[in-house]
Amino acid sequence: MNVGQSLQHSLERQRAGALKFLQQPALGRAWGGPMNGQRWRCLMFAELVHKTAPKAIIETGTYLGTTTEWLAAFQLPVFTCEADPENFGFAKARLGATPNVRVLPADSRAFLTQLLRGPLGAGPNLFYLDAHWNDDLPLAQELEIIFGRSLDSVVVIDDFEVPGDPGYGFDDYGAGKALTAAYISGVAERFKLSSHYPITPSTDKTGALRGCVVLAHRTLNGVSLLRRS
Repeated sequence: MNVGQSLQHSLERQRAGALKFLQQPALGRAWGGPMNGQRWRCLMFAELVHKTAPKAIIETGTYLGTTTEWLAAFQLPVFTCEADPENFGFAKARLGATPNVRVLPADSRAFLTQLLRGPLGAGPNLFYLDAHWNDDLPLAQELEIIFGRSLDSVVVIDDFEVPGDPGYGFDDYGAGKALTAAYISGVAERFKLSSHYPITPSTDKTGALRGCVVLAHRTLNGVSLLRRS
């Protein structure tokens, strides 16, 4: 078996593990499990890993490390940051024995800037952005940093408005700070990004009813759980 076949086999095994994971009834509870207990999103992310073959998975907003722990099962390097000292301490203790995970206490913008100055800047990488919790909304700057240094990467943004499906919740921090297509329009235009949204309607979802968007410099053909805007 050559390196390419070995990688594909590993990804297929992880996708099978994700499918088995989705059968757990506990994931039907809001916020229970990784990615807010959203079964379809876990499957979508596993499909993205399979289709894009990233060098690493990079997360902003570790919180308590539940999603991070699941991401580690892909057996890729996982880098994650958490700005809140208490949450960082909990996540660090939880993930300290996981060899492919590095948890850092950092602002997401500084974390991404430093990380992408090194070999990971060449990409492709798969990002999961979930560091938006307060008035200091870092998302636009995070996107500028990522696509300014790693244009072939793919970004998943949590808590984002899904056009045409008001059943999905999204974050709104006041004027000019709602996580909508308008908020990211400048970055999307500058880097010629395609926006992809869940094909699964909110009425069919499990877990918390939170929307998301997937951004890429290319159209993500063949990802069955996403539709292009």
